[in-house]
Amino acid sequence: MASFKLIYDKDREEVIEGIKELKNYFKEKKVEIGISESIKNNTHFINIYCDNKNLNKKNVNMFNMYISNILYKILINEFFDKYINDFINDTYFFLSDDEINDIKYKSINILINHIPIIDEDNIYYTNRKNEMLKKITECIDENDEINIQGFMTFRMKEFKKELESIIDKVVENYMIEKEYNEFIKLLKYFVDIQESKMEEINIVIDRSGEYKVLNEYGEDIIDKLFSEFDESKNKVTGDINKDDILISALITYCPEKIVIHCWDNCSNKEMINTIKNVFLQRVILCDNCKICKSIKQKVKK
Repeated sequence: MASFKLIYDKDREEVIEGIKELKNYFKEKKVEIGISESIKNNTHFINIYCDNKNLNKKNVNMFNMYISNILYKILINEFFDKYINDFINDTYFFLSDDEINDIKYKSINILINHIPIIDEDNIYYTNRKNEMLKKITECIDENDEINIQGFMTFRMKEFKKELESIIDKVVENYMIEKEYNEFIKLLKYFVDIQESKMEEINIVIDRSGEYKVLNEYGEDIIDKLFSEFDESKNKVTGDINKDDILISALITYCPEKIVIHCWDNCSNKEMINTIKNVFLQRVILCDNCKICKSIKQKVKK
């Protein structure tokens, strides 16, 4: 890459911002990058060139990465301008206008912005994005000139499949989140309409993730909590069943205060979040009382 040319036929902010970022990066690395622009019949020609003595493999890879990101952002904006509405309306016709706007907002945020949280869904999004960037980089490797409009015309069909798969995942997660929020709203209603049958419940989670349930006097009350359900604690198999029954028991007894000790030890964070979302200000996450300190001092078996 002694020189590289970008050609485009209308003002594109993504190109200007991307070239500035590229130039600033190489300036910090004390690598001189020359840039010249000319316009002919409303077509922009940007020439980027570098002295051969500065062209090591790392610099070439970084250059390609910056150009790839420019093309990627243009690709995403083109997709959102021309294709996303038809795709969502045809595929997810049952969604309301507000829901479609929410999904579009979530999608553009996922596709353009960095995703700091590592979970299964974000790994999926990141892999799809990286696959697109890889294909764009391969195109740059093979050419020293890219006509952006031509690139969009001939490659959009290929990239649309990747982008639509990401939208599908966003919609799937959106519907799951919507159902969860409706479920939480229903549980909160049950809590609000009934009187408390217990002053305080302590959920004490040890270092292995197992927990005990105590009243304000330190008495184990898990048998009492579970007694109104079909399965006793000795018959419950699997953490998920036990956790579900605990949440149901909490809603039944509706305590004034729920203290969760060493909550970070819990292997099922969804259970903790559900309790917090249903009982709101009644929940205290404790990590530094005598009970918590005694748990931290024990050696995990």
